[in-house]
Amino acid sequence: MPVNSFMYVDYHTHPLGHGGGRYTEEELSSFLSSARAQRICEIGFSDHEEFLTGVDETSIAAVRRRFPSLKVRLGLEISYRPGREREIAEIAARHRFDYLIGSVHDLDAWMFDHPAYEMVYRVWDADELYRKYFLVLEKLAMSGLFDIVGHLDVIKVFGYRPAGRIADYAERAIRAVQKANLTVEVNTAGLRKPCSEIYPSRELLERCYELDIPVTVGSDAHTAGDVGRDFAKAYELLFRVGYRKIAVFSQRVRSLISI
Repeated sequence: MPVNSFMYVDYHTHPLGHGGGRYTEEELSSFLSSARAQRICEIGFSDHEEFLTGVDETSIAAVRRRFPSLKVRLGLEISYRPGREREIAEIAARHRFDYLIGSVHDLDAWMFDHPAYEMVYRVWDADELYRKYFLVLEKLAMSGLFDIVGHLDVIKVFGYRPAGRIADYAERAIRAVQKANLTVEVNTAGLRKPCSEIYPSRELLERCYELDIPVTVGSDAHTAGDVGRDFAKAYELLFRVGYRKIAVFSQRVRSLISI
């Protein structure tokens, strides 16, 4: 199927950025205008949970009326750490979310995906680091708190790789994702990072396909200009791996649509 025939879904966007944006009708409209230009039919606002007080459902309702051809969903990206389960459940109850993305952004208070802390990779044995990361991801899947696993192999963000096959380190976590009936996000932000690769890698995405794990797609856009960025590459990858449907959500109920 020609890539240009796909209708896109972008479920990972951050209108609040890292705390600098606002949920005004103007700001949200800039994201939706970009989405429409990228042939996106469904978009989700999924800011980080630490900025949750900035989420304004009145503005979301306004832009839904302004862009009737777009399905606009409300999600939230939550940083998972073992021991946060009760706190996360309380956060999830604050709005009527359509979906929750669970992501691992730090290990033992080390924000491994932040450029300011990249040097810490050098003190780690890469094999041990990957084992630790995927162990936490396995616990995320087992927590029962989320709908989507965000950027599954983000530990590769700065290009540090283990000696062995990543699929071997990730196998238990991916099995846990399958058992928990979670959706895996195909996230194009990795193409804009030093690793220069979509999350997850084709190797891991093929394993997800073998296990019949549903997928959705996100740009991880922190500005309107990145909405839908590199989606032609993401959807072409999905099609080559074998996927013909992607997951969408409403009120935390998943359904599958054809791509």
